[in-house]
Amino acid sequence: MTIHYSVESLSSLFLSDEFISDKNSYKQSNKLDISSLERFLDSIEINKQYFRTGIHVKNPKYKKKVYDDTSIIKQLKSSLNKMSGLTYKKLSEDICKQLDDKKHLYPILLQYIFEQSLCHHNYFSYYAHLVGILHNKYNNDELLLSQINKIDESIKKTNIVESDYESLCQKNKQTDQLIGFSIFITELEVKGIIKHKVNENINTLIDKLSSDNEDELYKCSVCLYNIFKVLYKESDISEEYKVKLTSIKDSIKVMKVKFKIMDILEKR
Repeated sequence: MTIHYSVESLSSLFLSDEFISDKNSYKQSNKLDISSLERFLDSIEINKQYFRTGIHVKNPKYKKKVYDDTSIIKQLKSSLNKMSGLTYKKLSEDICKQLDDKKHLYPILLQYIFEQSLCHHNYFSYYAHLVGILHNKYNNDELLLSQINKIDESIKKTNIVESDYESLCQKNKQTDQLIGFSIFITELEVKGIIKHKVNENINTLIDKLSSDNEDELYKCSVCLYNIFKVLYKESDISEEYKVKLTSIKDSIKVMKVKFKIMDILEKR
């Protein structure tokens, strides 16, 4: 015998004590399976085009839902773009409230925050504050680390180009993105949101100090300066980095880079 439920009766059913009790019992006895399913779903690449503004959905049954989510995403992005020293705390609270009934949009927002951090270096502390609040709210370490790894891989990925000019542009873009990513990761680690991610980026930037490109050298030295200023604000720079940076300082020919490394070592 098939039982049919109306939309109204389903709403009542989902709120009933019996259903809630059974649901909680199921979740308690199937924690590993549920966790495995959540990891699988989080690993799926987000189709951001699905939520693009003005998307046309032929089936009217789904039209309202798609436009509703798209509208929320636009509002979230708008709030993120309005952040400043005066507004970031209030806007972070507003963003969290908007996600209360839209948990499925959290991965999309998280990805957008990381993408913004690559090119808007002056806002990394505001973005880190928001990520900290969201992480406390959803407590999804695997999603956060997965997003970090995806961004890291996208920065390191090198596409085949046809000219030296395109190669130079690609290299400059990678350097700028690495700088933004490294500073953002440092702020997240200092806030205790993530662990054991900064050292890898520091070593990558130090390796880039052997470049022949003067502009790239200076960008990397400034980035290292900003990272060390945050990371070693209350303590001495580790001996490992002191040795590496001292060796580079003594051999490097570009004076503005040499002076910037001296600033790092002397914590000026």
